[in-house]
Order: sequence, then C-alpha cells, then structure tokens
Amino acid sequence: MSAKSLPGSNTLMFVGLALVILGVLLLVSPVAFIGAVVRLVALVLVVTGLVQIFQGLRGGRASHTIVSVILGLIVAGVGVLVWLNPTAGSAFLTSLLMVFFLVQGIYKISSAIRYRGLYGWVWMFLSGLVSLVFVYLLWKQWPLSGAWAIGVLVGLDLVLTGLSMIILASAVRKARSEGHFDTIKL
Repeated sequence: MSAKSLPGSNTLMFVGLALVILGVLLLVSPVAFIGAVVRLVALVLVVTGLVQIFQGLRGGRASHTIVSVILGLIVAGVGVLVWLNPTAGSAFLTSLLMVFFLVQGIYKISSAIRYRGLYGWVWMFLSGLVSLVFVYLLWKQWPLSGAWAIGVLVGLDLVLTGLSMIILASAVRKARSEGHFDTIKL
C-alpha cells in the first residue's frame, strides 16, 4: 500500500465533522422543530448525497467510485423528492430509507473490512452494523414511523458515520506520519 492509496485525512476529518454536526442538528430537530423535520431530512440527504458523490469522484478504484457516486445520486435524489413533496408521506420516505440504510450498511461494512489494518476500522464496521439494525427497526415500525422516527434514525446514522470517519482520519494521519504503509492490509 502506498500513501497515495489512503484517503485524505483532512477530507475525512472535515466530512466526519460535518456529518456529526448535521446528525446532532437532526437529533435535536424532532423535539424542537417537529413540523420542519421532513424538510430538514431532505436537506441533510441532499448534502450527504453531494458529499458522497464528491468523495466518490476523488479517486480510488473504479468500483469504489461507481458505488459511491450511485449511492450519492440516490441519496441526493431522495432528498430532492422529499423537499419538493413533503406531504408524500413518511411511509414512502421510510421505505426509501430502509433501502438506503441497507445499501449503506453493506457499503460501510465492506469499506471497514478494506481498512481493517488501520486503527478505527472497527468503528466503521460497527456503524455499518447499526445501519442494518436501523433497517430492522424501520421494518418493524414501518406503518407507524413518523417524521420524528426518521429524523432520529438518520441523525444517529450521520453521527455514527461522522465519528467513524473522524477516527479513520486520525488513523490515516498516523499511518502517513509513521510511514507504515506496507503493514496495512486492505
């Protein structure tokens, strides 16, 4: 492995911090702004999708780029649809979020396995498992899920994803500074 094949630690740190902040805002919003939660979820989905697209286009293997861009387009597209028609019902949004959490959970787990040589890979793996748990929770409560439940689950997912990216950024920074690229197995 070379230093070039590692993701940029500054980018990972920035995206991680942004996701944590957006997630915390979303977790606070169901209590404080219950009427605006669907629009806030839409905005967060659009921003998250755009960040995912940007990260996907920044390099890496072609398969990683394609999956990242497709996932980002789906997330941003869902966000735009929800923004344009917030009354479409949270059942539709819940269904789309189940698919999103399923795909993202699998993606996070596979990414974590790729970075298993770096300190912090376990947090990305656990974040992926939590995304799969969210699929189960949404499935069991699907007819009863309201905007608050969607906001809380998306907020939690953003916080966990952001924290795992911050930890991974620190590990990448440490690996670069120590020059131990040959000991990392991806």
